[in-house]
Amino acid sequence: MRTRLITPARVGRVWSAAVTVGALLAGCGSGEAPAQRTATEPGNPASTQGTAQTSPKPPEASTSPASPKASNGTDLAACKDADCEVEVRPGDRLKIDARFGVDAITVKSLGGGEIRLALEGSSGGFQVEGENVSVKSACTDDRCRDEGELSLTADSPGRVNDVRLRLAEAGSTRAVLVLLPR
Repeated sequence: MRTRLITPARVGRVWSAAVTVGALLAGCGSGEAPAQRTATEPGNPASTQGTAQTSPKPPEASTSPASPKASNGTDLAACKDADCEVEVRPGDRLKIDARFGVDAITVKSLGGGEIRLALEGSSGGFQVEGENVSVKSACTDDRCRDEGELSLTADSPGRVNDVRLRLAEAGSTRAVLVLLPR
């Protein structure tokens, strides 16, 4: 039987390799759905208490274009009055003033130059224009709730009630969405 002694130099190499592997694994995605940002939580979704903040991953030059730029940045609260230009990601939720007949617009997905939006409202009658539109309403005890979805492309804007929607720019993970009151 042979006994191998672990020298300090060998411990250092093993420790260095373990730290490198740990750092690489920490940079990998977890496969979970993206965190939802809302108008009350603008900016970084990792800003919740108890969550370690990490620096953003640099974009991959060969697979994604430069990050889109919007006049309101990532401030989703700027859309409350239905007059904004914001950078959005899947899972982002824009809360809209009830006077427009739509309570919230949520980014469902991005891809292929298209953005898919989910709509929520309480007016009892969405009027929606766009691509791939689906709308359903349900009323219980005189309380009506609307839900819907629509897709936008750069060439095909949309509308929900008195809010015009336009896709200004689309990337693989982010897009610039423009809302304007009618």
